[in-house]
Amino acid sequence: MELDKIITLAEAAETEVAELTSGLVQFNSAHPDGFTDEVVDYIKAYLDKHGIENEIHYDDPKKPNIMARVKGTGSKKVLWVGHIDVVPEGKPENWKYGPYSGEIADGCVWGRGSSDMKGSCAAAMVSARLLNEMDSIPNTVEFWFTCDEEIGGGKGARWLAETGRFKGDICIIGDGNGGGPEAPSIDLGCKGGAGVKLIARGQTAHGSTPFLGDNAITKLINGVPWVEKINDFKLDFPEELKQAVEGSIEYYKDMMKVSDSKILEAMEHNFYTPSVTCNIINGGVKINVVPDYAEAEFDIRLTPGSHPTKVVDRIKELVNESGIPGLEVVPSRKHKPDDTAGYYESPISSFADQFKDMIGKITGKPVNMKILTGGTDGISTSKIAGIPSLGYGTSLTGQAHQPDERVTIENLVLGVKIFTAFPYFYK
Repeated sequence: MELDKIITLAEAAETEVAELTSGLVQFNSAHPDGFTDEVVDYIKAYLDKHGIENEIHYDDPKKPNIMARVKGTGSKKVLWVGHIDVVPEGKPENWKYGPYSGEIADGCVWGRGSSDMKGSCAAAMVSARLLNEMDSIPNTVEFWFTCDEEIGGGKGARWLAETGRFKGDICIIGDGNGGGPEAPSIDLGCKGGAGVKLIARGQTAHGSTPFLGDNAITKLINGVPWVEKINDFKLDFPEELKQAVEGSIEYYKDMMKVSDSKILEAMEHNFYTPSVTCNIINGGVKINVVPDYAEAEFDIRLTPGSHPTKVVDRIKELVNESGIPGLEVVPSRKHKPDDTAGYYESPISSFADQFKDMIGKITGKPVNMKILTGGTDGISTSKIAGIPSLGYGTSLTGQAHQPDERVTIENLVLGVKIFTAFPYFYK
């Protein structure tokens, strides 16, 4: 089949992919529960309707994953992986349309998960239908729709990878912001984490006699800036990623349309150094009791290929240099000295060349190769399952986890074109 024919078929599915996105959004699969059983039932009903082979895999029956398979005539297998869980919606009054309304308006589908990433999943569902309706395709294609991505993939991609269910020659990660038709981009990989918890211990006392105690919250507040000093620690990511890092900086500057020089400087800075933000603080038991314990949790992101242990070790040094007694740094997970953050694929592989070429043919625009700032299931497919993984998503830049989240129907249709054409033509 010619590429022009695939493009025509994808464009004819505009209403279908918008309505599928709307339908997916209307199921609340937000954490902390993150239940995906209703979403999987919805996807399965579509696949069954169109005669597409599918399987459900789960470690938790409330958090199933579903895979759609279209068999090819050759020996190669292409995987597509995307997630169907979402983050919480926050306050409903902050939304123009209801967070689970799936409203279709102004050329967009609105609601929690529309951009991250149920829209991309809907595009993949349509692609599965189009490939299945062809007389034959050269490569077998499996579309995996997973749970738990927003909390590390525990019952989703990580479990699927660890149990050997992911098998393929290459993998497309449908997450992330592919830049749409005007600024198309491929994710060579994504950042990883080196999160830590800062614990402060003191001495309890009555609130009316604070001088008899040692306030752990005060210690914690004074200790937080010392952890944040890791923002100036130079990362040791591989030299082959330098061009992708530079491309990422330019991409995000252009797409986010930020004019504030401090924000632009920070955006650039945090590819070469860790990004760090204190997002959770806990402490105190009662208004009239001096607290003897408090803790703060930090989200720390590293450019792929960097070593988390070096970052955590430096944070421990900084906190020790503070001279504040009773502080302890606890990593959010154990890292081996040779562990590296995130994942990335070579920008000069045949896979990357073919993916870039196909997106360029479809959009008629030069294709950027970048690093995604957030994490994806690519860490599981690449580092655990050992499958080369590149990302392209239909998301809008800056929409993930925001109120008024939305995705353009134009981006959805482009996703159908790419998710159908690339597996068909891959060699």
